[in-house]
Amino acid sequence: MRLPNTLVLLTAFLLCSAVAATSCLDRLSTSNFVDSVTCLSYPVETHIVTTEDGHKLTLYRIQAKYSKISPNKPVTLMWHGLIDSADGWIINEERIAPGLVMANKGYDVWFGNSRGNKYSLGHTYHDSTKDTEFWEFSWQHMAQYDLPAAFSYIAKLTGEKINYIGHSQGTTQMFAALSDPAGRHPAIINNLRKFAALGPVAYLGNVRSHLITTLARTPLLVQLLQQVGKYGVLMPNWFSSQGGRAICTTFSWTCSLGLNLVSDDKPNTNNEAKYDALAGHYPSGTSVMDLQHWKQALTNGGEFSKYDYGFFGNLQTYGQTKPPKYDVTLIQEDVGLFVGADDLLATPADVGKLRRDMVNAKTMIRYYPLGHLGFFLGKELSYMNDLLEFLDIKQ
Repeated sequence: MRLPNTLVLLTAFLLCSAVAATSCLDRLSTSNFVDSVTCLSYPVETHIVTTEDGHKLTLYRIQAKYSKISPNKPVTLMWHGLIDSADGWIINEERIAPGLVMANKGYDVWFGNSRGNKYSLGHTYHDSTKDTEFWEFSWQHMAQYDLPAAFSYIAKLTGEKINYIGHSQGTTQMFAALSDPAGRHPAIINNLRKFAALGPVAYLGNVRSHLITTLARTPLLVQLLQQVGKYGVLMPNWFSSQGGRAICTTFSWTCSLGLNLVSDDKPNTNNEAKYDALAGHYPSGTSVMDLQHWKQALTNGGEFSKYDYGFFGNLQTYGQTKPPKYDVTLIQEDVGLFVGADDLLATPADVGKLRRDMVNAKTMIRYYPLGHLGFFLGKELSYMNDLLEFLDIKQ
């Protein structure tokens, strides 16, 4: 019996789609952001945004699969963590990659890339490969310049309020922007709708990663990094990308062990099948000064403070001998705290203290059986329904 032509065509289309999807997923560990989402049939735009201090940031924008970019959709800006990039939001299975889930739920999804990562190496007058001045920044400057530039650009283009979803350092930047004693930037406070913090990091007094705390207290480590990282540190290269991908593919247990030492108490909740994609895109680079700022936080009792330039440097920069502390009582916005019970970095104890101190914010807090990377690499996104409910609550 011959099948009707329409049925034959439909069958062929479905088979080709399945093959294409498998092929896209196979290439996910080596493709850049645009190629990855394009292969999966998501519409994508690339936008270059220049900050007040001259850094050129790459923002990506996607919407639902098989659609076209269109206006009047609720806007979400997703911002990655330390030494990560926009890739982190899309490297998991398509049905659970947070960035793709948000797009298919009807959001106009934007992805930030912090200064100094592989996608944001441009500058109006500094060359990232030749000028050490390019690399004089930490997450403090991302909060002060990167976020306002992105918010101004997106709000002007879309005319919509912005839901902000940060992970790890991506949350730190927003906490800093909203609690800066020197002033909260109007571009953010006038355009922010909701702030969802995944693996929230502000205080670091109860970090449970012995490896990270040991490294933070290692003498001369920063001096060594300054010598080898004048033009960026933990930048993607053959060893970290191709080599790491090969190791995670062949010996996935080694990558699980690495995560267990650094960030995730129970890495078995992560999707081990995607460790190769993680290794292919992580790390994506930052500055030594950014790492030094984290070292300062880990060795000063976990305080949430601005960068410490030293006695005279602080006098010149801040007009006082010690760096100012961020004042989280200034935060008045709607903040959702999504906490991993097995997170060695953004520990429940530190996030609990943060929530108690944000006395003027509208906060909600939820706990999940996740480690630090589980918010984008987990086998399941146990927090997603709560996240969508939080973002959709009417003001």
